Amino acid sequence: MSLSRNLKNKLNRLISSLDGKKVIVAFSGGVDSSLLAFLSNKYAKETLLITEKSILYPDDEIEEATQFATKYSIQHIIITRDPLKNKEFQCNPSNRCYLCKTDLYKEILEIKKDWKFDIILDGSNMDDLSDYRPGMQALEELGISTPYIDNKINKEEIREISKFYNLDVQTKPSMACFSSRIPYGQVINEEKLIMIREAEKFLKKTFNLKQLRVRLHENKLGRIEFLADDFPTVLTRENMVIIKNKLKELGFIYVTIDIEGFRSGSMNEVLNLEEI
Repeated sequence: MSLSRNLKNKLNRLISSLDGKKVIVAFSGGVDSSLLAFLSNKYAKETLLITEKSILYPDDEIEEATQFATKYSIQHIIITRDPLKNKEFQCNPSNRCYLCKTDLYKEILEIKKDWKFDIILDGSNMDDLSDYRPGMQALEELGISTPYIDNKINKEEIREISKFYNLDVQTKPSMACFSSRIPYGQVINEEKLIMIREAEKFLKKTFNLKQLRVRLHENKLGRIEFLADDFPTVLTRENMVIIKNKLKELGFIYVTIDIEGFRSGSMNEVLNLEEI
């Protein structure tokens, strides 16, 4: 396949920005950071991938990130963090992401200083500017580079470039941290995060699903967002009993299905309503 002239120009500008530099990529293993990792490894002077391991992310994401780094022979380190040590983060304010990103990137900045690297790259893209993303403020304050935004590259274009380079992650679904499943203002704790993690893991494995969310509301109400295309196969009477029994075993008291289906950032909808 070939890229359009416009997208090729964007890609060439991004590549030029890496030339001669020692680059750290904040590496989750998702399609955005994986493409940055690949490009940096190919065109920068030196590349280091840094992946966060914490209760906020599933273990299989860490495994996939490690496999990618190994496949392309890229330096890779994993830093273990406990975001719940930040009491303000636990309180789950609407700028929760800002607090978490600030703590994470301060650690990465220390590594940048100690290892004498030039820049840190974050995989935020143009689509992230269309939703409420308080973490963007942390990136700006700490001087973290966002090459996709600098070159006006969106998610669809990232997937297109990934396909151009034949990267396995080109169709990988988006993944947000487990804290995003808990409504703002409701406390984030280990029990809730484990409930969410195990529920999503069970549903994906049992029904062979690639994308979904389990949102945890007050009174241990679980609201499941399936892709609309998965409704006919998953939501049978027999499967509903299986889902109910497992989630109640995990600690959910009420189990509901969101008829709107999966959508990124659905917890931000309440913020939009408050503005009306």
